[in-house]
Amino acid sequence: MTDIRPIRESEGEVFLRLLCDSFKLDFERAYSVFFEEPMYDLGRKWALFEGSDLVSILTTTPLHFGWGRAIGIAGVATRPDRRQEGHAARLIQRVLRDSERAGEGPALLFAVDERLYETLGFEKIDRVIRARATTDPLATRGRSLNHPEVRAVYDSWSQRHPDRLRRDDQRWRYWQYQLRLSEAFGSGYLCTENQVMREAIFPSPVPAL
Repeated sequence: MTDIRPIRESEGEVFLRLLCDSFKLDFERAYSVFFEEPMYDLGRKWALFEGSDLVSILTTTPLHFGWGRAIGIAGVATRPDRRQEGHAARLIQRVLRDSERAGEGPALLFAVDERLYETLGFEKIDRVIRARATTDPLATRGRSLNHPEVRAVYDSWSQRHPDRLRRDDQRWRYWQYQLRLSEAFGSGYLCTENQVMREAIFPSPVPAL
């Protein structure tokens, strides 16, 4: 018997172990934060079960844009011995139906392999580029910004176009939980972590980057 539903509290550890095994994450390290981070919500951690066996999983995240509500989909994983049997596709289809009924119809995700998602009706809207900045942005960094300053800059930027993500209080708590550090860059800011630029907000393109 197949059952697709959000997980229960007692199933959280099994869910996390499959997630860690699939994405090569350290289970002990992940366990210490998995249940505590501000975005944790059992109702958004979905799984496909066959009998009592957890076979496939994913997590949804609420998103809010200028045009309305949506969901992000992340952590799609299936047990290695049950892959290529259509479980992830069935799970995603069910989640999309439930999200649409909840008023969160559009869904967005980052995909390493696009083929599964294309068969489910997803369309490519952008691509991720990983590259080195042509110059070191840290060489021209400004003063450190406190959280209210970062939030003011981001909120002003996000309001200028309906396709930009709006961060609510919960999402900003997650930002602070991650200990993201930002420094002034012109009228915007750069957010870096271990020499990796995590977010860059400024009003116009910067050739040096």
